[in-house]
Amino acid sequence: MRSYEDLEIKTTGKYLKIDPSEAHDIRLLSEFPHVRMIHGFGKEAQECAGDHCTNCAGGIEAKQRFYVNVYDHNTKKVLVWEFGAMIAKQLKKIAVTLKEEGRIMLETDLKVEAEGADKNRKYTLTPRMAAKPVPTGLVLHKLDLPF
Repeated sequence: MRSYEDLEIKTTGKYLKIDPSEAHDIRLLSEFPHVRMIHGFGKEAQECAGDHCTNCAGGIEAKQRFYVNVYDHNTKKVLVWEFGAMIAKQLKKIAVTLKEEGRIMLETDLKVEAEGADKNRKYTLTPRMAAKPVPTGLVLHKLDLPF
């Protein structure tokens, strides 16, 4: 007998989603993240216009967002990982430590875990001691606008 516990859910999106119930092992594929300054969230997000930005002039602070291609070992797909400063700070610390150990970020798998809900979600990144193989010939997503 099959139950809801046995459902196989296929994801078709190109964005990495980390739910609190499931950690993901990923490999960064982008040498450096694509960086955007945006106002708002999700579909309502607008690119900051810099010195001539009406949002900034109106007191709405722009937020820095980072975009990288990753290989998700869980789904066996290349996905876009969009993240903010909290994850960027963790990645920076990991990169510094790896460099001290003579290791390279693009050759290291990361375990990504989430806890909490929605805007209170916190992420933890842990470098794996051993890296899993990544297929060759992967096609990366275009990270500059428009996506």
